[in-house]
Amino acid sequence: MSTPLKNIFALPKGMLLFLGLYAVSFPLIWLEFHFTGHSVVGDAVGLSSALVWKGQFWRLASYAFFTAGVLGWAINLFWFATLIGLLRNDWSSLNFWMFCIVAAVGGALPIILFSPHDERIFLGAGALIFALLVAWDRLYKRERIMMLGIGEVSVRQAALFVAGLNAVICFFSCGGWLFTLSMVCGGVAGWLYLAIGDKRVMSRGGKIIGSERVARLEL
Repeated sequence: MSTPLKNIFALPKGMLLFLGLYAVSFPLIWLEFHFTGHSVVGDAVGLSSALVWKGQFWRLASYAFFTAGVLGWAINLFWFATLIGLLRNDWSSLNFWMFCIVAAVGGALPIILFSPHDERIFLGAGALIFALLVAWDRLYKRERIMMLGIGEVSVRQAALFVAGLNAVICFFSCGGWLFTLSMVCGGVAGWLYLAIGDKRVMSRGGKIIGSERVARLEL
């Protein structure tokens, strides 16, 4: 019988690497901070407008692997595992990583433009989650799925519901309008990447066809 853990380890190696890096990121930083009082890793990868303008461009993407709180980390890890499992057959690992990097950069732009230049920010992976929801909608919007507690809905309805829920949680928790805008910009960047990219590279199918397969998403 298939189990969630078995499905995760059956992912393509590049996607499994991505999921593994995100899974260990917060615990490692927390342990480092707990025992030393500071985090060298966090200082090296956190998003900072001033440091980006000085040429540390890796921060435009590296920040997305780290979050400042355990709740955000756990929620994002759940959505990464879910969405990667749904999209695993449509991308190669390289294309998946490229897509995530583009989405991360898109999410970083509002912070770079509007946040204080001397502040180091841990956004988390909200921009990537939004972008993956966009990809799920674009690739499977003709399908119907079962959402636990809601019933049968279209993939587009499910993606919009999850995206809206995440945006509301971000806005009213600690994110505010700037972090929410960052999440939306990540989704827009992902949409643009798919829109202008070669569909034959991003997806195995060259045509959008009706599908009778029902993908089950349990929330």
